[in-house]
Amino acid sequence: MSDSHALIARMAQTFGIPGLCVALYANGRQEQILFGEDAQGSELPVTSKTWFKAASTGKHVTAAVILDLERAGLLSLDHPLGRYLPDAPQPWHSRTISALLNHTSGLPEYLAYADDEVVPASRADFMAHYARLAPIAEAGATWGYSNTNYILLGFIIAAVTGDSYSAAVHRLFQKTGVIGSAVASPDWVRQANADPALAIKGDLDSADREVIGDGDIAFTVDGAQAWLRHLIEGADTRLFDTPLLASGRLSPYGCGWFVETMGEDHIAHHAGHYDGWTAMAFLNRSQKTGAIALCNLAPRTTRAIRAVALTALEAFAPGSTPLGLQRVADSNAQLTATIRGQLIRRGAAADRTFFAPELQTAIDKGGPVRGVIDLWSGEEPSAFELVEEQPSGSMRMLRYRLVYADRVEHVLVGLTDENKIYWCWPL
Repeated sequence: MSDSHALIARMAQTFGIPGLCVALYANGRQEQILFGEDAQGSELPVTSKTWFKAASTGKHVTAAVILDLERAGLLSLDHPLGRYLPDAPQPWHSRTISALLNHTSGLPEYLAYADDEVVPASRADFMAHYARLAPIAEAGATWGYSNTNYILLGFIIAAVTGDSYSAAVHRLFQKTGVIGSAVASPDWVRQANADPALAIKGDLDSADREVIGDGDIAFTVDGAQAWLRHLIEGADTRLFDTPLLASGRLSPYGCGWFVETMGEDHIAHHAGHYDGWTAMAFLNRSQKTGAIALCNLAPRTTRAIRAVALTALEAFAPGSTPLGLQRVADSNAQLTATIRGQLIRRGAAADRTFFAPELQTAIDKGGPVRGVIDLWSGEEPSAFELVEEQPSGSMRMLRYRLVYADRVEHVLVGLTDENKIYWCWPL
């Protein structure tokens, strides 16, 4: 076992991860890390044939299909969704496909994340059931992560192709030569790992599923490796285009990717967790390096898999992740203390006076599902320190490092010229 493999194995054991895989890429070099068992207590080792769900990390696959369809002339990103989905709730009709892709539509979150939640199975029932949900903001007024956006994109894909979402995604994977990829439910992935014959047939239920698109991709490590290579070497760069909000400030989210700069480098990342699975993808597009990490533990947080992905890539391609950043001089320690207090709240409500209008909307209307992030993890970090400052006109981005005993995290904070927080998201 190499040093990097041993390091990731130790991290997995620390985090209590039963099994994981990591695909790594750096300028043509490739490596895979496999650890543990394919399910808790199975005693079956993770292999190149083991399936993992990508959860919300796979949103960019939905976005990639949409961009393909636009190139084929089947839709326009500037068109309102009502043009393709006339049965959508009327207040949603004017929101554009582009706004759905980058989460600036202002549409509400359909998921309540309740244990007894039942999501309607058909497009008609979905539209009828969630028609009561009013938009939380005008399009472009704020950024608000909402799975609703990507379910609607799934409906649009099926509407313009006359085929299922699953079929459209599989055509994309076939075109890009990605074997070891699937549109699949969490249950199918577990069953396919227990009975490899199912993997040959594919998830027939998901092939016909209508309410789909916000996190339905599964990979083996070989599939993740092939898709990672495509993302770095051949993906549509519009996946990483970021919009300006109505305020004129940048929203660092493209099409299924958080998109940032790190020094001179352009990076992108996304994590996800759902029903027993967590995943993380990270790209340094400037250095042509990246990692996709997938595991069979879902504690309703992505902290562990984010740490695994970045640690593995930093070991494989040093200097390509924020883990390589050094602490910089902090000229405003009082501001840093305020930011720390508002982002590590121990479950308390955010104080809207410290936030710009973009995030005041999340405080006022986001509720328990989509409010401003709280980085509290049950323990205080031993350090909350500035590692990067990026001024840009009437706004600036600050990157902070949070140091814990078992991991290092980062958070990107966007400030207005009045030092109000308008953006915050962890990495």
